[in-house]
Amino acid sequence: MAQTKETALGEALKAAVQSISKKKQTEMIAGHLYTSYPVFKQFKPLAIGIHEALGAALPQYEAQLIGRVLSNHCRKPRYLKSVARGGKRFALDGKPAGVVSDEEKAAAHKQCEDLEARAQLAAQTAKPLASKPAEESTTEAAPPAAE
Repeated sequence: MAQTKETALGEALKAAVQSISKKKQTEMIAGHLYTSYPVFKQFKPLAIGIHEALGAALPQYEAQLIGRVLSNHCRKPRYLKSVARGGKRFALDGKPAGVVSDEEKAAAHKQCEDLEARAQLAAQTAKPLASKPAEESTTEAAPPAAE
């Protein structure tokens, strides 16, 4: 009888969550991960296959949305730098679960360099655009001569 109640409650929770927009659900998942699992908050290298553990821990959410949140987390510069340093990987409970391979370290290092290069390029292209409207406004500021 207790299992039937838990199943019914789980199904009701899943139905309620799925009525919320996908964007809101991903925000909820991200918020839950960062508050419930220190490995996310501390940006530690995650265990290989952690998406399966997350799916089991968060059955009320679609696996695709959990994957999206996980993908976003793993592309953050702070996470990439953590992987590039190497060392242990960690499970949801914070216990070591494998190590970062040399190939993974190199790939993360390359992604960090690419992000920094894009940020520098964006900063360089943003400066001329920011000064351009100011120059245009000085040429247009003079009112037509009144006769």
